[in-house]
Parts: sequence; structure tokens; C-alpha cells
Amino acid sequence: MSTQIWDIESVIIGSFIIDSVTELRASVSPKYPMIKKFLLNPEFDDKNKQTGKFTIIITFKIDVKEDNKTKGLMAEIADTGRDIFNTYIDMLAFLSVHPIYIIKQPVLRHNFPGTKKYKTIAFPSRQANVRQPVLLKNTSIFTKELEQKHRLILKWLRRSLQEKDIINSILSSFISLEILANQFICNKKLCVKCEKCGYVKESHPGTRIQVENLLINELEYSNNEQFKKIWGLRNDIFHGNLKITTEKIRNLNLMRQDIIFAIINGMNKLLGIAFYKLPAVMPPFSDKFMVIHSKKN
Repeated sequence: MSTQIWDIESVIIGSFIIDSVTELRASVSPKYPMIKKFLLNPEFDDKNKQTGKFTIIITFKIDVKEDNKTKGLMAEIADTGRDIFNTYIDMLAFLSVHPIYIIKQPVLRHNFPGTKKYKTIAFPSRQANVRQPVLLKNTSIFTKELEQKHRLILKWLRRSLQEKDIINSILSSFISLEILANQFICNKKLCVKCEKCGYVKESHPGTRIQVENLLINELEYSNNEQFKKIWGLRNDIFHGNLKITTEKIRNLNLMRQDIIFAIINGMNKLLGIAFYKLPAVMPPFSDKFMVIHSKKN
């Protein structure tokens, strides 16, 4: 077992002010005992006023098993660095009560002690690839009178397609899916019995039952397993049980695709629009999830 020191460097824009290059107190929580340093370097214009642009540098250490394969090790370091970086960005947004914009994707760098060798891990600056243009064969939606709920479904779907962060994209798609599910009649009744008097009261089905009704009964999904996976993903995100890893990001992209296709097909049925052939695969969030460079001089 050995220890490696890595630096995370990025450039962000935030709505806050610091006087000069500032080293903030690094986390000592049980989750991140490896963080050694956290620096924020503000950029100034020619009038010595802050531009709102900051260079962020986070130094952390990680224990490395000697028998760990390079590919697996790099994935572990990438996941650790990404988790640390995102957590600190979230804290800056919390402190400033403003969004933090990342204008330079984080790069992780490790300098081998006593040598000129180094290794870097860079994340792709574009998280989505542009596919070939789609021919708009079905234009009948422009002749439909869209109600407010219809417009909300389309609004959240567009947000999902535009989001660069996979979790934000999935969350937006779930909002769209749940609004859509509420537009279909669900014959399944939910009965609640009072423990004291025995009175049985019928209540409206919850969101889970409505989404299940949409996928299974309206869109005729072949089995219930796909619904269970989609709903399980929703619960994991909303209840904080989802851990993002390099491997999982690709599986999440496939789940996102299933949800978006369900929204498109559901809207087609809701509005009485003819179904059209969807692309077999949507563009992934990244082909190469990380790019590794080494210098061996």
C-alpha cells in the first residue's frame, strides 16, 4: 500500500468575492479525510476588480494498492476526484446562494516524487455527442392545442435533453414522466382501512402506481422489470442512495434513454399523434469518460 498525492484544478465562475488567493479550511470529515488543501484564486481585471472567475485547486491523497491494475486504479482516482470536486462546488453554491458555472472541466494531476514524470486525468469538456440531424416527419404536434400540463411535460423534457449533468438530466425527465403519467386514467384503486373503526376509504393512486400504469398498460412494456429498474433509480436519486461511478454512468445513460423514449411515446399517445421511429440509441454523455496522459521523461 502506498499513498499518492493528486491535485484537482478547474476554473469556475461564481457570484462571491474573496480578497486574494485564499486557502480555505480543508475538510476533516470521515468521508474526505484525504483532502490536504483547498485553494481559490480570484481573477482581477485591469482596474483591480474581481471578474467573478476563480481558479480552484484541491489537493488530496489516496491510498493505492500495489497490485491494483492501472485501468481500475485510474477509474477509482477519477471517481474520488470527481466526487470531491462536485462536493466543494456544491458547498460554494450553498455559501453564495448562487449557481457555480464550470468553464474549464476539472483535470487531475499527479507528480511522481523526485522525478519529472506526471500523470493527468482529464474529463471531456463536452459531455454529449451531437448525432446526425433527425428528419422531422411528424409535424402534427404543431396543430394540436396544448394544455398547460402538456407544455410542462415538453418543457421538462427539453431540460432533460439539454442538461449536461446526467443526474440533473434524469431528474428533469422524471418530472416530465410523472406529469405525463397523471394525464392517463388509472383504474387501479387504492383502499385504506381505518384501524379504529374499520371504515374503508378509496384514495387516488400514488405516483408510483400511475407511472406503472403508463409504462405497463398504456405503453405496453413487455414486462414489469423495466418499470422496477426505472422506479428504483428514481428512489435511489431522491433518497440519496445513488453513488456515481465511472462504470455506472454508462448504465445511467441507458436508463435515461428508456425514460425519455417513454415520455415521447406517451405524449404521442396522449395527443393522438402517430408514433414515429425513434433512434436505436441516443447519444451518450461521453464516449471516453476520462482521458489519461502520462509524461515519462
